Amino acid sequence: MICPKCSGEMEAIKVEGIEVDRCVGCKGLWFDAREHEKLKDVKRAAATLDVGTPAEDAGAPTSKKIQCPSCHTRMIQMTAQGKAGLQFEACTVCHGAFFDAGEFRRYAGGGVTGFIKGLFGRR
Repeated sequence: MICPKCSGEMEAIKVEGIEVDRCVGCKGLWFDAREHEKLKDVKRAAATLDVGTPAEDAGAPTSKKIQCPSCHTRMIQMTAQGKAGLQFEACTVCHGAFFDAGEFRRYAGGGVTGFIKGLFGRR
């Protein structure tokens, strides 16, 4: 699979029996249909999967339109409910989702604090 943001290679990472694709370049994450919702509350999933450093402009709306790496449909930008300013890209056809580095940690409720707590085993 090719990263929809930077065109880098994606590697498969397995957490709780769910395979997620992570870009080896930008560290963005691709979740197949609703996998991000399933892993949101799994302890340590965000810290295990989302290892990239957020870009300085993370969360800012982008005008760049990206294609779904699975079905090649143009993706739309979504705002995560209850997470002010957190946006990610979603496919309206296959229901996959792409999170830039750092976004899934925020989506899962941790942000930087949650990431640090996850490293030290406190959640």
